[in-house]
Amino acid sequence: MEQSRMGRQAAWMLSMAAVFMVTGCSVRGGNWAQRTYERTTTARMPLEPGSTLDVETSSGSIVIHGADVTDCDVLATIAAHAPTEAEAEELAEQVVITPEFIGRTLNVRAETPRTTNNRSISVSYRIVVPRQTNVRCHSSYGSLELTEIEGTVTARTSSGSVRAESIQGSTSLSSSYGSITCRAFSEGDLAIKTSSGKIELSEATFGKCDAETSYGSVGGRSLRGETIRFRSSSGSLDLIDGTAEAIDLSTSYGRIDARQIAVGDLRATSGSGNLDVVCAEGCPPNLAANVKSSYGSVAFTAPAAFSGTVYLATNYGSVRTLRPITVSGQIDKKKIEGTIGDGPGNLRIETSSGSVTLR
Repeated sequence: MEQSRMGRQAAWMLSMAAVFMVTGCSVRGGNWAQRTYERTTTARMPLEPGSTLDVETSSGSIVIHGADVTDCDVLATIAAHAPTEAEAEELAEQVVITPEFIGRTLNVRAETPRTTNNRSISVSYRIVVPRQTNVRCHSSYGSLELTEIEGTVTARTSSGSVRAESIQGSTSLSSSYGSITCRAFSEGDLAIKTSSGKIELSEATFGKCDAETSYGSVGGRSLRGETIRFRSSSGSLDLIDGTAEAIDLSTSYGRIDARQIAVGDLRATSGSGNLDVVCAEGCPPNLAANVKSSYGSVAFTAPAAFSGTVYLATNYGSVRTLRPITVSGQIDKKKIEGTIGDGPGNLRIETSSGSVTLR
């Protein structure tokens, strides 16, 4: 694993070195009414481990990579768009990148001239920092990418995707319009939110995990933590191999598929969609689960050693159990209520319209 990380680091540094060598400019023609002039500029500042990097751009992408270095290397790509090549070049040359320390925080900003109609400027950053650095980055229009960081991370974009990998420290990732991917996270709480886009999370260990999207799916694989919370206003939820004290899955419109989960307190709700929940072998026998769909079928595979009360019900559909239940009260095709063993567990599985199956 260490050799793999060193290999990725070497490849990164070689690519950065290659880019640093090409710091000239290029002129590219767009459509008949627009010309683009692009140039790059670099800066290097010493940055102590544990410091904070704060980067912001109104238009452009931000890529930040942690490495075994002592300096912060900034590569800024400036692109100006105007009706003529000469004006585009003039705009680009007026942009000044201003790294500035305020205490232990290094702020990286661009001073840009005012632009009028049919003219614009974007500034994108590729930055290498010491691995132990706290990071704050924001783009109004552009993607964000963060890798190999040991520190707290706050990354937000108004329009663009967000990707984070190999982060150690409490992290907040957000996008108004764009997908978010997080892999190999550890050591802290994790908050992920997008107004429109899918969320993918894998190989993560955390305290609390909160992933929410208004329009899109949420997927998680190999997750360990105190709590896992997935939310979608319109989209499916998938959780494969999840272990937590409490898991809360909720979607207004979409299916829920949770497999190989080990949890003490489970809540899973869909306003319209099927639910399929499969507990792992390590799931405690005193599980408390409340699983419900308003319109859709529900299938639930309980822990083999589950012991406690059981309530299965549907308004329109059938109820079926493959587990022996000591029934209390009247036997009904649409409701089964009783116990399995005499433990403190509790299963409440129901739907307003659809079938209910306990396995």
